[in-house]
Amino acid sequence: MSKLSISFTLGKASTGNANIEHNNREFISNNVDVSRIVDNIIYVREDIHDVYDELFGEALQEYNDKQTRKDRKIYDYFQHIENDKRRETHYEILVQFGDSNNAGVGSENGQLATKMLDEYIRQFQERNPNLRVVNSCLHLDESSPHAHIDFVPFYNQNKEKGLTKGVSLRAALEEQGFANQNKKLNGMVAWENSEKQVLENILNDYGIERDIKNANHIHKSVPQYKESQDWKKLPRRKKNLSTLEVYHEHLQQSQAENALLKVENEKLIEQQKSPWKSFYFSDTEKQSFVQAKLDELNIPIRETENGFDAQQCYIEKIRMIEKQYVSAPKSHRETLQNHLDRIIMQSNSFDEVLQRLQDEDYIIKRGKYVAVQPSNYDGGFIRLKSLGEDYSEQSIKNRITNKRIFESGIDNKINAIENPDSIETIMLKTIRQYTIIFKKNLLPVRKIHPNKPFTWTNCEELDRLASLNKRINQGITIESLRNDLAKSENAISQDVKYIDELKVDLDFNKNLYDTAVRWYSGKNRNYDDLEVLEKYKLTMNDYGRLKDVIADKESQISDIEQSISDERAKQKDTSDTLTLMEKVIAGTHVQSLINEEKQRRQTKIIGNGVKSADGRDSERIEEIGLKIVEMKEQKYFTLKPPKR
Repeated sequence: MSKLSISFTLGKASTGNANIEHNNREFISNNVDVSRIVDNIIYVREDIHDVYDELFGEALQEYNDKQTRKDRKIYDYFQHIENDKRRETHYEILVQFGDSNNAGVGSENGQLATKMLDEYIRQFQERNPNLRVVNSCLHLDESSPHAHIDFVPFYNQNKEKGLTKGVSLRAALEEQGFANQNKKLNGMVAWENSEKQVLENILNDYGIERDIKNANHIHKSVPQYKESQDWKKLPRRKKNLSTLEVYHEHLQQSQAENALLKVENEKLIEQQKSPWKSFYFSDTEKQSFVQAKLDELNIPIRETENGFDAQQCYIEKIRMIEKQYVSAPKSHRETLQNHLDRIIMQSNSFDEVLQRLQDEDYIIKRGKYVAVQPSNYDGGFIRLKSLGEDYSEQSIKNRITNKRIFESGIDNKINAIENPDSIETIMLKTIRQYTIIFKKNLLPVRKIHPNKPFTWTNCEELDRLASLNKRINQGITIESLRNDLAKSENAISQDVKYIDELKVDLDFNKNLYDTAVRWYSGKNRNYDDLEVLEKYKLTMNDYGRLKDVIADKESQISDIEQSISDERAKQKDTSDTLTLMEKVIAGTHVQSLINEEKQRRQTKIIGNGVKSADGRDSERIEEIGLKIVEMKEQKYFTLKPPKR
């Protein structure tokens, strides 16, 4: 009866031995035959974040509802487990019958191993109900067939603390009947022995005995083991190979490399042809989160006024990133503070503030202290003064008075200017126009200091306009800003060119150093190396100085790259200032803010938006009927460009 060994290895996500991306061939290692990737069999392929929502969503909600302190709530359970040094987000088992010597892909035993692995994979989930499989596949594109099964272990029985259903391999195995018996036979070992017995039973069903190998060696990963075996075989193989066989081996290697390059080239072509789509979000913090993640992944985007553009081939990746974002829910008190900040700046009296609150479904209770209650809140009335010193009745009245003083001050400055078409007049009119439009509830609240009440002096947009006005008074013009951008781009171009030259020199010096090390160490000597050393007169005594030259080149490159990064940041600031100034002078700035807000309010109806970047919508967006009301103060809406 023939014999085959059994390989059963458990890997963890934190150590990189549970690598779903590698299993799905999202990146390809050197030991993979690209031409045979299509032969792989996929059994399960699910997004692990979706699986976490499915398994723990309800339990997480129950847990958070019981917490009275916000710092004890868990907003992203996957992230919570990932940050926990004692637990793993998921595990992976690598299973194999035989090895490349006796059960290689394409051989008779290899075909038999494929059938047996298929049987094992299909039975795994039913046999292990507490190990939720998120990804499983059978690889036939390497030297021997083997299976990867990634799973999330979970318990169902209520715990005294924490979630009623959560992640734990020990608890999951206990619920499956694999409890600790003694120090040598814990639940993990008992489960592994059980799975190995299943594998041995499958072998026996096919008339094969288990070959038990008692090799005493330090555990290595599969790629490390294969590399070590190849290294051992190399001298013997080279000695026995004929010239023709060596040529044939090089040819096969070149063909594999060409196949890989072909796949990569096809991906690049597909990416280049992929149309651009516009993405925008109702939550600006979420938008910033997504853009930061895309930057980490080196996915190209084009920033726009309302969000960013990305190619259609990245939509799925962007949607996965969106799921990772979790915004911290606001309490009713925080929500009330935010509503009051907006309403106070839209009202002309304290009574109007209360009326606007009532219009937004707040119940008002007057007495010694004014109290309000949100219509969907069962926690009773909230006294305004309990929100903080800035929200008492007198403080609100003072804030309304200060608002009026600010607005009348702008009006007085506008009336005092002799030239109605000057840039100074246009800047002041734009500021006043913003305040009027804001009071019509067409623009959002954006604070400079988040923890302070919203006022005209704590308004992000008015601060931008004030900063621009200050720079205009210091002498900047549209032409000077454009010249600054051109100079900056030229400086960056020169730095990039210099870096390229330094990198060429660096590569040359590194190669020269490696040549000297090979020759003078006596390892892998090649007489071509000697010719190079003689050409550059590099003796054993002085080749060590190349280390200093290499370090100096690397330091120069690092410094220049940092300089380029700093210059890019300045360039962006200049570009933003130029864009703002052009809009202000053209009299379109406030209108552009209205359009941006209109776009965001639409997304609250349809969710996260995506449409064609060339103007043709890929998702039809329903208009919400947001119209700009006609203003009585027409003098703030007839901005003319200054005379040149």
